[in-house]
Amino acid sequence: MFKRNKTAGRPDPSERLEPGPEPRAHIPLPADLFVDHDAAVAGQAQLKHWLDEAYEEFEKRGGPQSLPGYGKPLVIPTGDVMNTILKNAGIPHPWVLLRQTILEAMEDTVRLMDRKPDDAEIDRQLADINRRIVQMNVEAPSLTLHRRKVTRDTIREQIEKWR
Repeated sequence: MFKRNKTAGRPDPSERLEPGPEPRAHIPLPADLFVDHDAAVAGQAQLKHWLDEAYEEFEKRGGPQSLPGYGKPLVIPTGDVMNTILKNAGIPHPWVLLRQTILEAMEDTVRLMDRKPDDAEIDRQLADINRRIVQMNVEAPSLTLHRRKVTRDTIREQIEKWR
């Protein structure tokens, strides 16, 4: 062992500490000494027995013929994994929810136009609807799902296209 050189922070070979015991080399033992072979064989036999029992019980209940979808082709989802997860969970995409919200706002605006055609609130609602349409177009995964902005003249036509 060496003393540290105070100026450089490196060991100084000229100054040795008193000799101490050298660390002993670690000799790993073979893995066979740590494994109880009889217990391992018994565990594997027990697992095989349990699997055989489970399969026999499955066969008694009708086997694969009793499973839903037996004989039908497997449907392997393609595309975005998140889309598949949301679809299986029954949760619509955020852009679909936004589309529904926009459609409801458009219907509210048409009702307001029928009651008060010259109301300034209509223009404010149309601006809000158009802002949401732009947001939906950004979030929608395909250009075919994009929608046009609406005006007082086109809102009724657009509602019919959106349904």
